[in-house]
Amino acid sequence: MSTNFYGLGNYTTSLFDAYFGNNSTRTNSFYGSDNKNSMSSLYSMTSSLGDLKMIQSGVYKKALAAYYATQTEGSEKESISGSGTADSNVSLSTLKSAANDLKTSSKKLQNINYDTVKREDLLKDVESFVEDYNSTINASKDMNSYSILQTAVWATEQMNVSEGLLNEVGITVKEDNTLSINADKFKNAKTADLKALFEGSNSVASRIAQKASALANQSANQLVANSGSSLYNMFGTLS
Repeated sequence: MSTNFYGLGNYTTSLFDAYFGNNSTRTNSFYGSDNKNSMSSLYSMTSSLGDLKMIQSGVYKKALAAYYATQTEGSEKESISGSGTADSNVSLSTLKSAANDLKTSSKKLQNINYDTVKREDLLKDVESFVEDYNSTINASKDMNSYSILQTAVWATEQMNVSEGLLNEVGITVKEDNTLSINADKFKNAKTADLKALFEGSNSVASRIAQKASALANQSANQLVANSGSSLYNMFGTLS
C-alpha cells in the first residue's frame, strides 16, 4: 500500500522501506547533487522532510500502539493493532551503548588538525566512526519508540544529503543506510573535503554527534520508563 501526500510522490508505508531502504536515491532526486556549499542550507529542510516521511510511513501509529500496550493488560492487549510492544531493556541498552560510542568517535573527528594529521591515523578514526554509526543505525531499526525512530531517521538523512561529498572521500551510503569506506580512496582524498565533513561545529560529524547524544538519552529515559518509574506518552517519550 502507498500514499501520495501533498503531491510529493508515492512512498511505501513499510517502515523499513521508508526509513532504512535506499533513501539516498530519493533524497538526491529531490535535492540534486550535494556539495559543500549546499550542506548548511539543506539542513533545515531535511528535518521537515524527515517528519513528512514519518507520517507517510505510519510510524505515528506504531508508536501509539506501543504506548497503549504499556497501559493495558490481558485480553485488552490483543485488541490493539500494530506491534504494540515497548522496547526491551536489552535493545535499549544496546542502542544506548552504540550511540555513546558514536558520540565519542564523532566528537573526536571534530577536533583533529586535518592539516597535520597522518592520513593512516585519520583513517583509523574514520573507520571507528563508520563502525559506530553502523552499529547505532542497526540497533535503532527494530525500535518502537517514535522519538528514537525519528532521531535515527534524521541521522540517516544527514548522510543522504551529504552523500556526494562522502563519496569524494571514499565513504559510501549503502542501500540499508549504513556506511562503508574505501581505504585507498580515503587516503587520497582532498584535505578540504575531509574538513568540510568532519571538522568543527558545522560539520556532518557535529550533527551526527548531536543525534547520537539524543539517541543515548532517549534510550536511557526509556530504560527508566521500563523500570516503572514513568510512563510513555503517545510519542514514545517520557510523560
